Amino acid sequence: MTEWDDYWERKYNFHNKLYDSIAIQYRKYIIKPYLKKYIYSHFPRGSILLHAGCGGGQVEGDIVNDFTIISMDKSQNALKLYNLNHNTYYLIYGDILQTGLRSESLDGIYNLGVMEHFTKEEIHKILLEFYRILKPDGEIILFAPPEYGSTVLFFKGVHYILNNILNMNIKFQPAEINRIQSKSWLEEIIQNTGFTIIEFNFEFTDLYTHIAIVLKKINQI
Repeated sequence: MTEWDDYWERKYNFHNKLYDSIAIQYRKYIIKPYLKKYIYSHFPRGSILLHAGCGGGQVEGDIVNDFTIISMDKSQNALKLYNLNHNTYYLIYGDILQTGLRSESLDGIYNLGVMEHFTKEEIHKILLEFYRILKPDGEIILFAPPEYGSTVLFFKGVHYILNNILNMNIKFQPAEINRIQSKSWLEEIIQNTGFTIIEFNFEFTDLYTHIAIVLKKINQI
């Protein structure tokens, strides 16, 4: 069992159930419309999009009806939950480091709260793979938490109380080992991947929890 399979399997332990009950409302009322705004702004209806690290699929909403969404995750438990939420045939058990998808077959790629779980070297490799499978001028939309994001700061405090003071040894999700530091930090990572940053937004719209990043495929590498 992978760490992410374990995460999805343990999701309904008491502390994770409490965490998830809050997270579901946040995804429904904050993230879902925020994602929808970006998807419809950057892709025409009917586009073929990869949700690269789809989890349980609680943020898609109406976009599954207007776009062809290919949902990929390396957790079988996450894909089962996604299928319950959307009952789609376009589910792929796979790794975004090596998707196995055909070159230049996608109009766009997106994910939320995924990239921060990878090393810088892995992020670079993932972007090279995304470059391969995107059509010319394809775009990527990434929602990634910055080190200074509101939820990052909040959960740092919660973890400190639970684990350092109460000695409960609680972990809500796998470690976020590479949160966004700055735009220049991101520019360094995407060097030589064939992408350029066209949007880098830290907004009240999602309560300052993520940076919305849009990358565009621009040249040969």
